[in-house]
Amino acid sequence: MECKNCHTNLRTDFSYCPDCGAKVIRNRLTVKNLWYDATERFFNIDNTFLITFKHLFTKPDEVIGGYINGVRKKYLNPINYFTIALTLGGLFVYVYSEFFPNAFDFDFLYNHGDSMSEADKMGQEFQKNWNTYFFKYQSLFYIAMLPFLAMISRLVFFNKKQYNLSEHFVINIYAYSHMSIIVNLLYLLSLWNSRLFFYVSFGNMIFQILFFTWVFHKIFNLTIKQTALKLLLFFLALFVIYIIMVIIVFGYMIIFTDFVEKITT
Repeated sequence: MECKNCHTNLRTDFSYCPDCGAKVIRNRLTVKNLWYDATERFFNIDNTFLITFKHLFTKPDEVIGGYINGVRKKYLNPINYFTIALTLGGLFVYVYSEFFPNAFDFDFLYNHGDSMSEADKMGQEFQKNWNTYFFKYQSLFYIAMLPFLAMISRLVFFNKKQYNLSEHFVINIYAYSHMSIIVNLLYLLSLWNSRLFFYVSFGNMIFQILFFTWVFHKIFNLTIKQTALKLLLFFLALFVIYIIMVIIVFGYMIIFTDFVEKITT
């Protein structure tokens, strides 16, 4: 017999191809073995996704630095990890749109009653619509931000020469993907309650800051003082990029959507 993936000749007692490492499949595809293959791939204790997920918390320098330096089997590669993050983001948008369309009605944040001025009402409606658009297209927003994040981190760590721009892109795509997986899971669990969802979305900003700080702290082996300084520089550059992105997105919403009509009716 031969490997169906690389066509290497195999002994009949082989379970895995010694050339490409693919599992030898002898049975026809059924619902049972399809389910088994899916659960084994994503949920068994030796699975690279679970190991990658765990170690990005505990030792991100080993996961990211290892991949950059040539470790390819131990951890999930950044593109696959990013794909999982985007899939969860898409699932969140679907569940929100179909089942919890009022999740962004953060009415408890605003004053109610006759005392509200027209300006306050317009501001409230604007905030609701902005939240809806932002969360609906958050995956596209972050995809657009990734190249800028890579450039920012490369500039911030200009005195650290061990990683080039492409490698900084890998650092940021791992960090963003990990953050996105966790946050979208929390979003899905909190959509049923707009107050809880608001607190989770607010905590997301804090989580992003802490996690990205932790990743760069570990990767570049920084002291606390160095970490604080680099974080300040990173946020200064990120703030400028963020304002530019918000202006672009807002301009798109005004020109190509009925956003203005919605907030004024």
